[in-house]
Amino acid sequence: MSVRETTIVLIEDSHRFSASYGGGLASHLPMALLALDAMGAGDERIEAYAKRYAAQLEPMPPAADTIGAGDEQRFLGSAAAFPSWVAYFVARIAAEGRDKVMREWTTRLTPGIGSAAFHGVIRTAYALDAGSDAELSHALAYWACAYEPLHQFSTPAGKRTPAEILTQISKDPGFAGKKLPGRSIAGRMVAASRLREFGGWVASADPARLNLDSLAAAVIRAYAATGDFTILHAVTGTHATRALLRHVDSPTALVGALWRALLAAYVGVGAPPVSGWRLEGDDKLDWPAIHERACRCDDEHDVKITYSCWRGWQWTGDDLYRRVASSIVTRATAGVAS
Repeated sequence: MSVRETTIVLIEDSHRFSASYGGGLASHLPMALLALDAMGAGDERIEAYAKRYAAQLEPMPPAADTIGAGDEQRFLGSAAAFPSWVAYFVARIAAEGRDKVMREWTTRLTPGIGSAAFHGVIRTAYALDAGSDAELSHALAYWACAYEPLHQFSTPAGKRTPAEILTQISKDPGFAGKKLPGRSIAGRMVAASRLREFGGWVASADPARLNLDSLAAAVIRAYAATGDFTILHAVTGTHATRALLRHVDSPTALVGALWRALLAAYVGVGAPPVSGWRLEGDDKLDWPAIHERACRCDDEHDVKITYSCWRGWQWTGDDLYRRVASSIVTRATAGVAS
């Protein structure tokens, strides 16, 4: 995709800030700027958005360590090592090129695809769309410092689709409506992956019907049925994963890791309904009107899921994506002047 140079400048200007703030919240600034650009926001709007959002961010601290070849494992999952990971990836990409580093590290980080509520993989996918090596260095650094693989790596060998499995769990009184303990989405995902039933659910998926399209269809329907914040991240995380398929040694392993992460996110939030319509807002806008409204949204999650829905609609033609996006932007911009 083509991103305006003015937007790239703002994305790279955000590198003076850390990847997280406020005790662990992920900065969405680079991702929101790219999504706004793609959906037609003008330079003035994008610059104003960047200035407003940056006011809450925290400065990038200096690197405390040097991560060398063969020493990477020691720093995986260390939030404090983010500046060191940035320096590591800047040097690796400059020396070896984007494609080689992406293939090595996307494959290596695949078991933690759901880390930090999918924000590592999401920021990496957006960095690829931006075409900025500097942003890619920050994105991979964030994924590496947030890295947290799940438990129970069962192999799908069953006969059911992801949607059928989620439906079954949503009707199980042992899990439906029972949000797992944890201080964050990622914490609840890890808790879900420790359940004794988790491995069996993963394995009950039919490998012949386990692909990005079946996963995307399941999570967009679950979001339409709930408007749940955790499932929103499942939608945007699934969208992001498509961008990584050509950068991994095994697309099957990538999809399998995504399935485990999506299932963990779903169970962690309490296995809500996966069918029906519970979103607020008018679902009748067409895409030009949706984009116009999206460019007026201030909340980064509204911007990103609208962008993900647009891309999902482009890939699949499923009108549910348009309906969800329309509902989101009409709710978000109700009473906001053009």
